[in-house]
Amino acid sequence: MKLNRFLIITTSLSFLLLAGCAVKRPTPNAEVNFEVPSKLSIIKKDSLLRVIPTTSTKKETPGFARELAAKLNHAGYFKVGNGPNPRYVLNLDTFWADRCDNSKQTSYNVRYYKKPIENKDGSGHDIMVKDYGASYTAALVGGVSIYQINNLEPLAYFNVVAKDTKWVREQNKNKAKVSCDTKGTRSKLMAEIIKNIDGLLSKERRNVPVIFPSGGDTEAKELILSNQIKKAHKKLESLVTPVPLSDLTPARYEQWEKEAELNQTPKRVMSEDLANFYLLYMTKEARGISEQSAEIIHDGYARILLLAEDKTLINATADSMARLEETAKRLGIML
Repeated sequence: MKLNRFLIITTSLSFLLLAGCAVKRPTPNAEVNFEVPSKLSIIKKDSLLRVIPTTSTKKETPGFARELAAKLNHAGYFKVGNGPNPRYVLNLDTFWADRCDNSKQTSYNVRYYKKPIENKDGSGHDIMVKDYGASYTAALVGGVSIYQINNLEPLAYFNVVAKDTKWVREQNKNKAKVSCDTKGTRSKLMAEIIKNIDGLLSKERRNVPVIFPSGGDTEAKELILSNQIKKAHKKLESLVTPVPLSDLTPARYEQWEKEAELNQTPKRVMSEDLANFYLLYMTKEARGISEQSAEIIHDGYARILLLAEDKTLINATADSMARLEETAKRLGIML
């Protein structure tokens, strides 16, 4: 089974390399709602993780590290602490910057706008108004990188960002002053970043650009596009061949064609069946993948690539295969 799978995949990739040199990636023609793994899903369940602040001299980094460790431990997916033999290290750094306008800069923050004036008798006119602006802007970035201890392989890197801007505008330049509360703003942005950490732990659903082939059931495509994945999956299961995809061959279709002529029943079309199989595997992928399902879907895409002759189906399947491999890599699944 493993050998057959290897031969299918390598043969399919060989065809792609021979046929696809210097060919740009086809343009997606649809968007499908997929379950996307969380940023920290790369860490295997129940592993020990150690959080290490990169720069302890920065005011916000140690506090951020403590809050992050507390959040991760509360979630319970893995353990964060200073115990022996951690499996992963989470490197944490913070980057803070702020800017406060002084009186010289306020002189350049000039805005002109039209203001309507209405008289008591109902008449009116417009006047041109000039005002001055003063601003205070701050941003805090938490830089997170995750490494595997046994080989120091970098597994993931991402940023968590919080920012804030305040504007004060006055027609009198001397009154155009903004409060530049560095300490208070730093605390506010720290709290915002810690709140955003919850998003690192949860899966999300996101519209992902995909390629639909020209073939395949139109109703099933509409169901997929409207995020009715279960209905589409059920519909496609009723349309694909009664034999597994792994057993499909051109010779079998020749046999079915003879039987259809003999029984005066509709003929099966291989290109249409393969397109429906492709859509079926896409519905499986859209519902979220596990180690077992990822291998099944990957094998399915590889088999379709091996059998397909329709260019739109080849392009669509190759694109989905690349997307699946990227998702599997984020989850630490070897395909």
